[in-house]
Amino acid sequence: MLPAMLPRLGSSKLISSWIWLTLVASIAAAVSHGLMGWAALAPARIWRGEVWRLVTWVFVEPGALALIMTCASLYKFGGELAPRWGERLLQRFLIEILGGAAVVTALLGLVSTEVWHRGYLGGWAVCDVLVIAWARQYPDSVLVLYGLLRLNGRNLITAVIAITCAYAIFAGPLAMAPELLACAAAYSYPGAWLARRS
Repeated sequence: MLPAMLPRLGSSKLISSWIWLTLVASIAAAVSHGLMGWAALAPARIWRGEVWRLVTWVFVEPGALALIMTCASLYKFGGELAPRWGERLLQRFLIEILGGAAVVTALLGLVSTEVWHRGYLGGWAVCDVLVIAWARQYPDSVLVLYGLLRLNGRNLITAVIAITCAYAIFAGPLAMAPELLACAAAYSYPGAWLARRS
C-alpha cells in the first residue's frame, strides 16, 4: 500500500511533509515517551514560555490507530484540497484553524484548572478540520465509509460534528476543547476566504 501512495504524496509538498513529519514524530514519541509530553498542547507549560507547543501538538499521535487515521485523512482530504486550493491557501487555512484552536485552548487554561493541567495532541482536530474543509469544497461528492455508509459533503459535516460532540459529552467538553474549537472554526470559516487564491 505504501508504494502506491508515494507518487501522490509527492504531488503536494505540504501534505507530503505533514504526513512524514507526523509519522516520524509519532514513532519517535512512541519509542521515547518523553517527546509526546514535550510536544503536547499543555496550557500550563505554554504560559511558562514553552510556546512551541502551540504548533507541535498537531504532529504527534498517541497510538497506532490515531496515527493511521490522521495520515489517511491528510492523504485523502488534504491531498484533494491542495491542488484545488493551492498549497498557500491550504496552509493558511490549517494554520488559522489549528493555531486558533490552540491559542483559545491555552486561554481556556487560564480559567479552567482541568484545561490548565491537561495535555492535548492534535490528530483528531487535524482530521476534523480536513474532513469539514473537504466536505465544504465538495458538498455533492459522496464518501463511502467501510462500504456501509454513504455520505455527501453536507451530511459528512454533520456526522463529523456529531461524532466529536458525542465524544465531548462522554469525555467532557473541556477534554475535547481543541477538537470542538477546530470543528466550529472550520465549519464557520468564511467561504469567500476559501474561494480566494493567495
